[in-house]
Amino acid sequence: MSKPTKKASALKLALAVLAVLLLAACGTMWYLYSQVAPALDEGEAGQLNQVKDPDLEAEGDRTYNLLLLGIDYDTDRDYAEGKGNTDVILYLQIDRDAGTVNAFQIPRDTYYGEDMGEGRKAIEGKINEVYANGPDQENLINNIANMMYELFKLPVDDYVTIDMAAFKTMLNNMGGIEMYVPWDIVTVDKNTGKEDVVAKQGTHLISGDTAELILRNRNYATADYQRLETQQYFYAALVKSLLEDYTLADYYSTCKVIAHYINTSLDITDIWGLYGTMLKVKPENIYIVRAPGGAAHINGHKWVYYIDRENCARILNEHFRSPDKPVAAEDLGLATGYEYISGMNVDEGRTMGSVMSAAEEGQQELNASSSASSGSSASAAD
Repeated sequence: MSKPTKKASALKLALAVLAVLLLAACGTMWYLYSQVAPALDEGEAGQLNQVKDPDLEAEGDRTYNLLLLGIDYDTDRDYAEGKGNTDVILYLQIDRDAGTVNAFQIPRDTYYGEDMGEGRKAIEGKINEVYANGPDQENLINNIANMMYELFKLPVDDYVTIDMAAFKTMLNNMGGIEMYVPWDIVTVDKNTGKEDVVAKQGTHLISGDTAELILRNRNYATADYQRLETQQYFYAALVKSLLEDYTLADYYSTCKVIAHYINTSLDITDIWGLYGTMLKVKPENIYIVRAPGGAAHINGHKWVYYIDRENCARILNEHFRSPDKPVAAEDLGLATGYEYISGMNVDEGRTMGSVMSAAEEGQQELNASSSASSGSSASAAD
């Protein structure tokens, strides 16, 4: 019998090494899976059972609709029995076939009316109170999901709620993210009125603590509206980092760290599937838009965000519904007939690619301004 050639022996060795590496990788993935999967559950949010019309339910066959909520459990505010308010409300619509994502930002202070459902009266009239105080106290997610449908006629297939404090943990685990801050982020102490600059305009490595302050800061002339734009730059930085720098193992590692902060109707395999889908989506195919409107005083509720019904209907029909299934403005549950305190804002939206480009251009302008200033100082010194 002939002896095996050196090439054949080398091939066998390579295959053996590859098999060992694959087994090790599978073992690592299974270990991470076993650590993360048990921690992912519905928790206090409960089981999703959104009430919606059959015709719009069928619309869900075209897209996949995910509701993301950032829950604020701040101890210096009055919450219902320890349950938090929705500080961030982001509606994502994913078209897997087209490889696109549309995101709708809803201000936390959005005025929803005087009834949370089933006769539960409004407290401050702001949508962020509905999750914890609505009629379904066994499944809190249904309170906000049904309000989303009442106001916007938007179906929800799955949801993720995350404690706002988890952003600190997540970003610290990631070692921070490079983010362009579009303007100085200034916080104001409620008791003393003292101002503190959290982050200057420009590109910085943002830690978890700083990110939380940036995400929640509302010390702007247009309050929630400008706050949502600031969040867009954070989302762009996060998307860029996750898509360019993160591996599947990194995702599992991060999930393990923050899983206990999350309530969701998704299981680990669903999340894995979303990961695969999102890897195929380019930033220029992720569209994000803020609900149009402005500040108002309505029915005794001070400084609510009053959404413009006509423009909202147009935006939703253009980007979140099939062309043959528009929903008229009068069919939305949004209030109308009130006055704005300082005007209305209408956002036509932009892509994550555009946000990234705006960040790069903004930093270039800062660099040019800094160079010009340094040059002027040097000339003056001569």
